Amino acid sequence: MPSPSRALAQAVPAEATRVCRFGTVARLATGALLFALGCAHIAPDRYGVHSIDIDGMEDLNEEALRSCLATAERERFTIHLGGGSHEECGRPPFDGGADIEMWRWPWTDWPLYDRNVFERDLQRIERWYRARGYYDAQVMSVNTDPPQAANEDRVTAESTCERDDDDEGCRVRLQVRVQEGEPVLVRSLSIAPERAEHLARGTLGADLLEALAELWQLEVGEAFDEALYDRSKNRMLRYLHDEALGCARVSGRVEIDREARAADVVVRIWQGAESRLGNITVTGNEDLRESVIRAVAALEPGQRYTEAALAEAQHYVYALGAFGSVDVLGRPRRNEAGACTGEVDVEIRVKPGRRLRYGLGGGVQAGTYQSELQATDVRQWDIHLLGFVEHRNFLGGLRRIRLEGRPKLVFQPVNHPFPVPRFGMDVRLQFQQPSFIERRTTLVFDTRYDYGPDPNDRFFRHVLDSSISLRRSFFDGLLTGSVGLRGNVFRVRDDVTATTSDFQVAFVQTAFQLDLRDDSRSPTRGFYASVELHVARLLSWDYIRTVPDVRLYAPLGRLVVAGRFRLGVMHITRASDKLDPVSQTLGPQLYRLRSGGASSNRGFVAGYLGDAPSFSGDPDRPFRRNSGGLRRWDASIELRLPVTEDFGLVTFADFADVNREPSFRFDHLHLSVGGGLRYDTIIGPIRFDIGWRVRRAQVLGEDDVDAGTNVKFLGLPINGAFHFTIGEAF
Repeated sequence: MPSPSRALAQAVPAEATRVCRFGTVARLATGALLFALGCAHIAPDRYGVHSIDIDGMEDLNEEALRSCLATAERERFTIHLGGGSHEECGRPPFDGGADIEMWRWPWTDWPLYDRNVFERDLQRIERWYRARGYYDAQVMSVNTDPPQAANEDRVTAESTCERDDDDEGCRVRLQVRVQEGEPVLVRSLSIAPERAEHLARGTLGADLLEALAELWQLEVGEAFDEALYDRSKNRMLRYLHDEALGCARVSGRVEIDREARAADVVVRIWQGAESRLGNITVTGNEDLRESVIRAVAALEPGQRYTEAALAEAQHYVYALGAFGSVDVLGRPRRNEAGACTGEVDVEIRVKPGRRLRYGLGGGVQAGTYQSELQATDVRQWDIHLLGFVEHRNFLGGLRRIRLEGRPKLVFQPVNHPFPVPRFGMDVRLQFQQPSFIERRTTLVFDTRYDYGPDPNDRFFRHVLDSSISLRRSFFDGLLTGSVGLRGNVFRVRDDVTATTSDFQVAFVQTAFQLDLRDDSRSPTRGFYASVELHVARLLSWDYIRTVPDVRLYAPLGRLVVAGRFRLGVMHITRASDKLDPVSQTLGPQLYRLRSGGASSNRGFVAGYLGDAPSFSGDPDRPFRRNSGGLRRWDASIELRLPVTEDFGLVTFADFADVNREPSFRFDHLHLSVGGGLRYDTIIGPIRFDIGWRVRRAQVLGEDDVDAGTNVKFLGLPINGAFHFTIGEAF
């Protein structure tokens, strides 16, 4: 996994050698960082916007207004309490929440002050208020510090102002005082056919009117808001299109009574006839095979038209990977009189992307071993180079092939956080054939050779893992299923055959995943479920392995409540007598059931939760981490609080158990509680968690059992573990 470090990767201006104005204590603490990054500065003849304060805002949120202004203040570290994010102008919510503005980092850019732009922003403020229903809102006064900036946005030799150095421009502080007034409230709302006679003919029934009314977001008695008004109409039109009414229209009229501060909203619906797809055309594909694009889109003339079908086609065509952009556009066909005929012609407009891709880079993978099958918590990290070459139209037909190599230095901390590294190599090849057998079924072949230390123990081994499978997704990618054959050859290099054996395993692999989350990387609401099944025969084992996983996410104000419950069952019916006793009992090294770590029970170091660990054969270190079990269950509940756009806090409680008996032990709670930090990046949140094992809550009815390792954090021992990883726990 690539390194997430991005915050300190900025180029340093050559002239940024001056000393930043910072407190004495902070200067000592951050001196080296400031020396590396330099300080942002203002051009000598310009004003830099230090702050914009908008006084008088009581009902609405200041950050929501600021996002619509062209004049911006210098960025602060801000803690958001309540409300929503205001990254996009005109996007609800516009009220609620509170913001605690903290410090400004010395290297953040200085926005330049433009007097003409600021004057237009004053007009935008009043217009923004009117859009929120505050028709009497006014800008009452403007204060500019220094005063000369009100008339001139250029710094002259005579200007007196606050600046860091003589060769630098000036800071300007802007203060705007507004008077909100009282909002216009929605007095009445009516939704009816475009013409009265349509209802008599039954073209717009009561059931449809009721469904449309539920989509309306402006309630009677609330402040009228243009953004919610437009959003409501768009939602209604989308609903009509998804009911195969491609000719539908939604129009509206708002009558404002400013004296009574009331708004009467009238929405008219034209339903039209049920629509079918007409001509299907593909444009912009150049030499990329049109037949594959049509097959994956799965749109046919005469098919019932819905907006959802077009969106789904766009998703699957783009997923082919060879396009920079994909648009699937529906255009209702009209006759000579301009009337809608009930047929919708569809254009699949594509723009080819780069087909041959290659790259060379590097990164760090910490706390996780990523196999083709699953991600496993491990006490291992590596520094690796990454080289790859990929073709997304291999031999035509939009086939995809990718070759990737990762030479790496692997660190396995045991008694020291930075042990002597050991060399490893990871080589992967993947081939995908779209529209195999069926339109949206993809044939996937992948093979991987991994040489290096075993992620669950310290010995070196060779692993050759190959699979061939059929993968199909449904419902615009919400449900995904795959079935195939996988084979694995495991060869031990180090002399540890007394405890670990060579093996070969082959199994049928089936997996299903239902993802109803709003964001797979950092979800805030929704549901996720998956199940994975292995059925192995013939070689070193016969066994059945299954792992179901369920996750729930729900918003609670700005908090997000996340919960997870996962089971694991390994049932071995035959094992080769050439295997060591542990392998005969627990199955293949790569697929054993383990727990403890950053994505399971965070009070335990990865792999140390469960029954007694096995003997390692090393007299200096007689026990290695837990070898796994036959039954596993774990559960977690987590509260996630976003503090700023990129930074967040969590608190959690984790439960888990792993054992080698034929049944689950739900009285072995192994409860761990703790908290953590999150910093969001483009590849996922970087997170730091500390978990403590709760005394008298490890095994019900028994005294505490030291079933885990005690580690030190900042030199202090803790009865638990800490984890530094990338990505949410679940």
